Amino acid sequence: MPGDPTSSQTAAQLPTYNVYSIDGDVTADLVYVNYGVPADYERLERLGVDVRGKIVIARYGACWRGIKPKVAAEHGAVGCLIYSDPRDDGYFERRRVSEGPYRPPQGVQRGASRTGRSTRAIR
Repeated sequence: MPGDPTSSQTAAQLPTYNVYSIDGDVTADLVYVNYGVPADYERLERLGVDVRGKIVIARYGACWRGIKPKVAAEHGAVGCLIYSDPRDDGYFERRRVSEGPYRPPQGVQRGASRTGRSTRAIR
């Protein structure tokens, strides 16, 4: 992308990962947990949905991403996938880079700075 010095990085670019998660290789059923905050698990429990032994899939946002795998594990999940929901990620506003503050379609969530802006690379 013109004007973005990190767009052409290849070898120096780190793969996407969540630094606060443990490594593992699991296979299990998926359970959607909304944002994966404690209140979401409480609601699932009231509805009779058990995440023990499952991989949970949580939307990015509503809390710090590093806590999502921890809360999932506390409820017995064996894995946690975090994704950026297109509705929360500017897709519907069509204000993506370079027209606005959101990632391009091929972009990957890498966290946020203290100002709340997405970072393009981890240095």
